[in-house]
Amino acid sequence: MAISAKQAYGALNSKVASINAGIASWAVDDVNKTITATTKDGQTLVMHFTQPSDGVSVTSVDLVNSHVIVTFSDNTTHDAGTLPSTKVEVGTTQTVAPDRDAEVTEEPTAEGIKLNFKIPRGESGSGGALSRSLNVTQEVGGLKPGDSYSAETGIEKILHDMLDPVMYPTFTAPSANLAATGAKLLETGATLSTTMTVTFNRGAITPDYGTSGYRAGAAEDYSLNGGTAQASNTFSVVVDETQKTYQAAVSYAAGEQPKDSTGGDYSTPLAAGSVNTNTITYEFVDALWANTAAIGTVAKLALVSKSAKQKDLAFPAQTVANPEVFDVPASWTVSAVQVKNDLSGQYEDAAAQFTVTDTTHDDAAGNSVAYKRYTFNLGYGTGSRTVRVKWS
Repeated sequence: MAISAKQAYGALNSKVASINAGIASWAVDDVNKTITATTKDGQTLVMHFTQPSDGVSVTSVDLVNSHVIVTFSDNTTHDAGTLPSTKVEVGTTQTVAPDRDAEVTEEPTAEGIKLNFKIPRGESGSGGALSRSLNVTQEVGGLKPGDSYSAETGIEKILHDMLDPVMYPTFTAPSANLAATGAKLLETGATLSTTMTVTFNRGAITPDYGTSGYRAGAAEDYSLNGGTAQASNTFSVVVDETQKTYQAAVSYAAGEQPKDSTGGDYSTPLAAGSVNTNTITYEFVDALWANTAAIGTVAKLALVSKSAKQKDLAFPAQTVANPEVFDVPASWTVSAVQVKNDLSGQYEDAAAQFTVTDTTHDDAAGNSVAYKRYTFNLGYGTGSRTVRVKWS
């Protein structure tokens, strides 16, 4: 190679013609992308600028304080270094800026020597690298303030970090749910035939980044209350007071290897294991009784959980012959009997309006259960009203 491309760029500019005493004149042809140097002995050097692969070309070369400044068509500039004061001759190599050396070929022509060259612009993947360390001060894409890169870091890496940073998935653990048909509140002595179904959620890898998206492997078997494992996720159960609480477990296979956004391994697969479901608990209670539906008939009411702690009884109008009556299981401790004041909307104490006696009722299995009967005792009729009973 006869001369460094960067030295050629500097010598081609008319502003530095005086530095090289052997050059008589310069001619720039922007149409044909050539610069012709005519020497004092009449010879010519025709220099052809090839189009770079990235489509960016040289638009001007200037000498600023002895530095060769190259301007590209994308408005970026490069300091190619200082121009030597000695004459540049064919057959020698003088490097101005090694990091910007061009690929130069030469060939003799009828006009003189033809030089074909292009300057690599440091594209990523083609040797482009930082000339000095970089400390990120602004958030740009995947780059955050505080990130830093040392000198010689490849531009490709920085572009990937900025535009396509490595992303990592988040994990959702596997879980399972137990559901059952039928009511969960049952009368003392009752039984319930029901089907319990286990739903297994394999968890998630989010985003999936090429995986199935499941954190756990497939379910392998199911068990209920620690019983024998089975392949089916449904159980036929007869519920009674001897077994009020149910919980299932699911055993699952190991999960697959999670990946990051580049397809690389991230973390570790979830090991084979098991997960428990929620718990279903049945409550067995004795029913309340009252003559709320028909003032002349005491009847069983809809079941009320003992944990509710109170029940409002809407009585129809009563008479002396058919007063208000309600029965509470003797095992429940009544803490208050109140009547709603329709004018104020408040409930007022009315325990003294009722006489308490003993009675019994059969439960769902036909067993006799002790009750406390509350009977209105004022000896006159009243209109319809609401009585609130509280217990502990």
